[in-house]
Amino acid sequence: MHLYHINARFSYEKRVKLIFMCCFLIFAAAVMFRLTAHSEDYTEPPGRTNILRTSATEDNYSVIEAAGNKIEARGKYTSAKIRKMFIKTLEDASGTYSMNAQKDGTYDAVLTLAPEKGAYILLLKTDSDLVMQYRIFYDGSGWYFPLNGLEKSNRNVFEHIYEAPAQAAALYLSPSADPAEINTALEQIQALTASVTEGIEDDYEKARAISEFVAGTIFYDEDARVTDVDINTIALYNVLRSDRTTCVGFANLFCAMAEAAGIDAVNIKGGVITESMPYETLADGVQNHEFAAFYYEKESRWVWVDPCWDGTGVYKNGEFNSIKTRPMFFDISDEAFAHSHRADKAERRSYFSAKTETALIGGGDGETGEITAGSDAKPAETEAASPAPAETAQTGITPENEPESIENADGTVFYVIIAVLAAAVIAAGAILIKTIINGRKN
Repeated sequence: MHLYHINARFSYEKRVKLIFMCCFLIFAAAVMFRLTAHSEDYTEPPGRTNILRTSATEDNYSVIEAAGNKIEARGKYTSAKIRKMFIKTLEDASGTYSMNAQKDGTYDAVLTLAPEKGAYILLLKTDSDLVMQYRIFYDGSGWYFPLNGLEKSNRNVFEHIYEAPAQAAALYLSPSADPAEINTALEQIQALTASVTEGIEDDYEKARAISEFVAGTIFYDEDARVTDVDINTIALYNVLRSDRTTCVGFANLFCAMAEAAGIDAVNIKGGVITESMPYETLADGVQNHEFAAFYYEKESRWVWVDPCWDGTGVYKNGEFNSIKTRPMFFDISDEAFAHSHRADKAERRSYFSAKTETALIGGGDGETGEITAGSDAKPAETEAASPAPAETAQTGITPENEPESIENADGTVFYVIIAVLAAAVIAAGAILIKTIINGRKN
């Protein structure tokens, strides 16, 4: 019996040591986790660059260079002048900053800042309180811009442009493909285009005027997004009467007006970053947005356009808010565009074909709302199944609604580790007490 008690005590002591060793390892793992999971999550992007030109335009662009702890920016904005440059969440952090802004819209700025290793958002704030944002990383030794490969692959959609049939164009014009509504919508589109592009000769400038018109007069229908987006929300006959729609309607109106101006434009289906789809999953995330592009024949290139994201107007709770535009998503560079957009499919809808080919109008397989022959789904389903959230896709970005940078590292794992550690300590303490009691008895 005495030998048994000795062995039992020895066994208890081994258990206590083993448990305390496990506690130490758990604690060490928790500390290491907390050290690496700082205020902002960090996932090394597949590529990087130290210079970013935001647009090919010469009157609304920035050239931003990162060199070590320094970020230098220069450029010109004639439609909305730059007044400040800062890092989201680090605006008041220690560092040095200077800005030199001229009356003609040219500016240059220098920001020197050395934060923790992580992913951040660089913001350029305009005199109208709108901001333009670009993703930027700090790796401990310096700043750099990420490259996710979309800056190249997005261009692939122009190699195989889908030609939508007249039935599809009809449904995007009228929710019931009604010939009278189609003709009314097209006549209004022609009149608006003539007015917006009056006196403009160059197709590029015509497209810019159209984009600014759409972004500056159409409101994002947040009520429809929250309740139910259907064909009535995005059909241009209704859009032009109500001045509100969702992203598909914005792209439809831009492309239809571009067609009226003799410019080749296509609707682009794809994905954009949201709270639920961060930058890290943009390349293979869900399809949740629609934007546009047009072909500038003079320079033989396709130009990205997203009038939905360039406007701030929102229709919410039955009311229209004030509306502003910003010069960020017209002719945005491939590299800057890839920070927030993924292009999956280009579709040329030829809206004016619906007017001349009314014999084809009547809906796909017997249903007016069905778009066959290549379209992924009904317009309503395309929008409703994966709406682009208002805080990023529709409202524009202001100091009040600008999206957060990559979400802070989740502390849940850390607290689970601490809980396990606490439980282990309690268990070890209980065994130790039992060992002491047994030792006294013997």
